[in-house]
Amino acid sequence: MIGFIRKNADFLVYCVFGAMATAVNMLSYEALYRQLGLPNTPSVALAWFLAVTFAFFTNKYIVFRKKGTVNRHSFLSELMYFYLCRAASGVLDIVIMFIAVDLLALNHTLWKFISNLAMGLCNYLAGRFFIFAKE
Repeated sequence: MIGFIRKNADFLVYCVFGAMATAVNMLSYEALYRQLGLPNTPSVALAWFLAVTFAFFTNKYIVFRKKGTVNRHSFLSELMYFYLCRAASGVLDIVIMFIAVDLLALNHTLWKFISNLAMGLCNYLAGRFFIFAKE
């Protein structure tokens, strides 16, 4: 068991912080929409932005332990790629949910869970091998 944990430590830590980013998204959405009374779409967009920002810093410094950014350009490049990849996985979420729920009338809760797993895996692979790849 310890060998499995060591071999998959990055992914396991990613799962923990991914769950935390999901909580940031859901809690900030609730605060913006229900507590502050902002309309739905701006609440969704701001909650997404806050969650992705949280995820960037936790992925960069905790999950993939990439502390050695030497200059502002490389930091901004990582940030830009991170947001682009997250936007792409957000589109994946919309497509999966549209097909599963709107076209096929499948269970929305189950498919939201499946969609989140698919997005999480895509986001992990993008972070591990593209955005925060070790030199």
